[in-house]
Amino acid sequence: MIAEGKLIFDIAWDDRAIAGAKVRSSRPVFACRVLEGRPAEDVLKLVPMLFSICGRAQSVAAAAAVDAARGIEADAATREERERAIAAECLHEYVWRLFIDLPALLGEAARPGDLADLRRRMPSEAGEAEWLDIAADAEELLEQRVFGMRTRDWLALDEARLARWVDDAALPAPRMLARLRGYRFGAPRAFLPWLDETALREEIAPQMAANPTFAAKPLWQSRPAETGALARQRLQPRVARELASNRLSARLLARLVELAALPAQLRRPQAIGVRAVAAGNGVGLAAVETARGTLIHRIALEGERVARYAIVAPTEWNFHPQGAFARGLAGAEARDENEARQAATLLAHALDPCVAYEVRINA
Repeated sequence: MIAEGKLIFDIAWDDRAIAGAKVRSSRPVFACRVLEGRPAEDVLKLVPMLFSICGRAQSVAAAAAVDAARGIEADAATREERERAIAAECLHEYVWRLFIDLPALLGEAARPGDLADLRRRMPSEAGEAEWLDIAADAEELLEQRVFGMRTRDWLALDEARLARWVDDAALPAPRMLARLRGYRFGAPRAFLPWLDETALREEIAPQMAANPTFAAKPLWQSRPAETGALARQRLQPRVARELASNRLSARLLARLVELAALPAQLRRPQAIGVRAVAAGNGVGLAAVETARGTLIHRIALEGERVARYAIVAPTEWNFHPQGAFARGLAGAEARDENEARQAATLLAHALDPCVAYEVRINA
């Protein structure tokens, strides 16, 4: 397994507000080069063992990129299996954040038992009948512990009924959403759009081929861009309204929107989360939507051996030195160092790095 590294946030605080934030990373973003020189089939087996975070998504991205490099189009059953794997992993990641991490930051009780129960019901491999059972179990958990109603009913709430759901605060999710509305951060400057096949081939592939450091500091149209649930759901009406008034709570609401839709994706996957393109002779690119954002794998084959391998992870988009975290914190009100630390920690959680992080306050 590859060492994960960490992020260090140096927060400048001037007794009234956060004046700026610097991001330093020890993440081994080029560690995937250990895969170079190996047979493609060996690489597909190694990827899930090397990358512990979002391991299913990493495996799917690797497989889709290899297919594209070989000029192969996956069949319907394979595409469905990959979409379900991603949905299951997203479900686990979102529930972890909602039941464990965010409650610890906002004074709610953590619920490790509910998470453990969900994990027990999520096998690494499952047939059609098992996936239907998993979807039913997940939906029951979400209805009872997150939304207080059927997920499809929550997704159908109009603006007034959604407001009542938050105000009633019957469950931790609406209470935490209300708490996050009390924090004010800078507006996101740019979002990573949905990378369809054209965008992958014409925008991302040339940059990854030409710039060896793109994976460490990726840019979209010359600017850092935020990826994740908010980037995907920002035009959804309820998320757009939330985003207009509060950027932090909008990120949680976007996660809730995606979480509510995941049981249906487990039942009958829509082939939307995995895109792959050939980007030259023996070169394949794949983009996979994870809980944290868009994950990109690029592979170049020489025969059946890997000549070049590169991965662009969501963390490098969101925690770019001039990205969503650094810009979002600048100007945030903080009456003392504890408030400055809380603000930085909440925004880091909302953007969800895939490694540990440390917040340092510099007064």
